[in-house]
Formats: sequence, C-alpha cells, structure tokens
Amino acid sequence: MRGKLGPALLCLILCAAAGAQAQEARPSRLLSSDNLMQVSPHVWVIKGSPNIGIVVGKRATLVVDNGLGTKNGKIASDIALRLSPKGQKLYLTTTHYHAEHATGDGGFPPGTILIRPRVQQTELEAEGQKLIDIFRSRSEEDRSLLEDYRYQHPDILFDSAYALDLGDVRVRLSWFGPAHTKGDELVMVEPDSVLISGDVVQNKTGPYFYCSECTPRAWLAVMDKISPLNPKIVVPDHSPPGDGSLVTSEKEFLTELLTRIVALKKEGKSVEEASRLLTPEIEAKYPGWSSLGRIPDAVARTYAEDGK
Repeated sequence: MRGKLGPALLCLILCAAAGAQAQEARPSRLLSSDNLMQVSPHVWVIKGSPNIGIVVGKRATLVVDNGLGTKNGKIASDIALRLSPKGQKLYLTTTHYHAEHATGDGGFPPGTILIRPRVQQTELEAEGQKLIDIFRSRSEEDRSLLEDYRYQHPDILFDSAYALDLGDVRVRLSWFGPAHTKGDELVMVEPDSVLISGDVVQNKTGPYFYCSECTPRAWLAVMDKISPLNPKIVVPDHSPPGDGSLVTSEKEFLTELLTRIVALKKEGKSVEEASRLLTPEIEAKYPGWSSLGRIPDAVARTYAEDGK
C-alpha cells in the first residue's frame, strides 16, 4: 500500500534536513563572470551556487535558473546578453522553485519570456515564500540578496513538455514527475546533447527528497525517462558538470538505495534500525560522494510509501 507522508512526519524530515544543510559551509551566493565556462558549442555555465545554464542560438538565448535574488538575476542576464548577438530575444526557465534557483526574475530585462512547468509554478506559489524565509535566516548575504526579489509571472506554462527553437538550437523542456521537488524541470539541448539536470542528476551527490511525493521510487521513475535521452554532457545545479555517465551513476545509486531499503523492511527492521544499518553501508559503497546524510529520510519515505 502506498501513501503520502503525514504532515507531522514530513515537517520533521524537512526541518531536520534544512537544519543540517544550514550547518554546511557555503560558498558565496553571488554569481560572477569570472566563473563562466563553455561546455559545448551552444551551452555556457556560470559556475556557482547554483550553476546557471545559458544556451545561445542564432535567434534567441535561453537562461536556465537565475540565482538568489534580483542582483544575481541581473548578473546572469547581463552575461547571457554579452554572449548573444545584439538584440537577441531572451528566454528564462527554472529547474525548480527553490529560492536560489528562481528569485532572480527581477534582474532580467523587460521582454524576457519566462517558461515554467505548470506543476512547478503551482508549487512556487504555494511554497516559495517559505523557502525565501528559510534562506533569509541562513546568512546575512542571503538576507541581503533577497531584499528586493520579485517574481515574474510566467509567459508560458506547459504540462509535460515544451519545445523551444533558438534558431540553430532546439531545446526540449520536460517535466517527468516528482524527484527532488514536485516540479523538477529537465532541459535537453540539441544538437549539443547537453542535459541541464537541475537537482535531479548530480555529480556524486546524494539525493534530497524535498516534497511529500518525493521518494526513491518516484525519483527512479524520473530517471527511467531521462535515460533514453542519452546526453553526452550533464550540467547539474550543485555539482560539477560531467559526461553522460552521471545519469547511469545516479540511477544505479537510487536503485541500490531502494533495493536495500525494501529488503531491510522485508526483514522486519524498523525505520531506525534500517537507517542505522544502511547509512554506513551506502557511505562505504559510494566513497567520494557528498550529502549522504539523508539516508534515514529515504528510509522513512520508502517505509511510509509502502505502508509500515
């Protein structure tokens, strides 16, 4: 029997995860052109927290994510316009609604066309302010960057897929279901074969299940839809770009995680026992991976989904 996490359990999980994250040392949130790198003929990345994708075509340019607050949005849009032919049309999209990805709208020039999955926009409207409040409490820099944020209402909302023609570049925007959040968007750039993967495919980084429907099983279902894309290059949001093997690694990790959780549940282990056994096991099997402290969260969500 499958079901959603209860409100009390979900709140406990999210608050604990947010608190753990707050303890981690963070680089500056401020984007810089000094961190600009080209990963393919049409795709550039501003390395930061998070990474910002820029896809430049002959007729239009797409920016993927816009940073924390208006100042970062202005930096991202200025860099995108410098990379683009003069007078180029500018598009903007966001991989998910979290504040460091989606509060830079106000820094983009008038006429920028904002595109989002409908599910993501609904999630932003319901939960966005809560995330902004969390970020404001984390550091003086975050609070300052969010002082003048303002959301732009999307010009285009789509349900599961949207094709964008930038001239000599076609981009597929896709929503495959909940993974990190309900509204995760995947951006596939053709003909470069570059996947801008948000938080869904990372580089040796453990998954963060943020929404009530976000579970190892749900994330794996999304990975099943990503795999046929066969990207040559993957650009995650919070870890370094890599080749297409990042998709395979992410899927293998989630498969191993879910398989072991289900097996421990069948053995009659409690959530606490399974978490205590599985955490060191996964850490030993995946050396060099970061953010593996959320294994207990994955266990709790899978047990809840399958019925305790």
